[in-house]
Amino acid sequence: MAQFNAVSSSVGSTYTGSIAKVLALGANDAECTLSNIDFGNMTNPETSFTPTSNISTAIIVPAGSYVEGPIGRLKVDAGGFLIYFNE
Repeated sequence: MAQFNAVSSSVGSTYTGSIAKVLALGANDAECTLSNIDFGNMTNPETSFTPTSNISTAIIVPAGSYVEGPIGRLKVDAGGFLIYFNE
């Protein structure tokens, strides 16, 4: 069974690490938006990280939906997310 550390997001913040998945929070009509996602396995040191793919346009994630990783870095634009980091 996978072990995670969950973190509640803040609007405008960037999160970096070994992110397994991201859950959009809120009511059914909530508009949770990510403004950037870098997919790939995070490296140590972080400066060596090279994303396998990137989405740099607004990504609207309906409340209750997940974005699955591996994700190395993401930025929250609007709404709330629960970010699951691998232990």
